[in-house]
Amino acid sequence: MSKLNLKDRGPGALLSLGCAALGVVCLAAYCVYGAVFDYFDTGVCIALLLAAACAGVYALADGKPLGALSLVSASCLSFALGLFFLNSFPVWADNLNGITMYASRGGLAPVVAIAAVMLACILAEIVSCFLSRGKGDAK
Repeated sequence: MSKLNLKDRGPGALLSLGCAALGVVCLAAYCVYGAVFDYFDTGVCIALLLAAACAGVYALADGKPLGALSLVSASCLSFALGLFFLNSFPVWADNLNGITMYASRGGLAPVVAIAAVMLACILAEIVSCFLSRGKGDAK
């Protein structure tokens, strides 16, 4: 096993590492939002945790068989975003219509912010799939 050196990592690994860090931030924001407004879903939490772990392993580990972890991370993030959007439907419906039909708690700003961070992570992970992981890799 080689010593971890970020100088030897390519743009795909660095982008995936940034996505892993952003995924942990998104996970923390989601957990706080879910606990405060009682919208916590274990499925979203597990998917975000798995996505951040896969992105981190993809960025830091050596070996060809690990190349699919970036795609697994993007898939987990997509699942988390979809489930989060489904669970936040009452907030969207009440705030966009100006009514309290679903008696939603919380505002639309945190929901949009968390969803935007998840979408940015998804796009970054998809892009990292097409970039090299090492400086000398031809992909």
